[in-house]
Amino acid sequence: MLAVSAFFTVAIGAAAPAYAAPSVPFKNCTAAKAAGYCDITTDSPLYTPSQDRDSDGYACEC
Repeated sequence: MLAVSAFFTVAIGAAAPAYAAPSVPFKNCTAAKAAGYCDITTDSPLYTPSQDRDSDGYACEC
């Protein structure tokens, strides 16, 4: 029984993380901020000019 428990512990530890960083822009800044993202810079794949209201290079400013 101990060997089975150890196996499952290792298997769970090796699993992919439940949280993966997004790789496409958010639908809107409300969604970005709800996910914990703000001040998204132009070099980020999450940046979209339509979410940069003042065109300063930061989308969804905090």
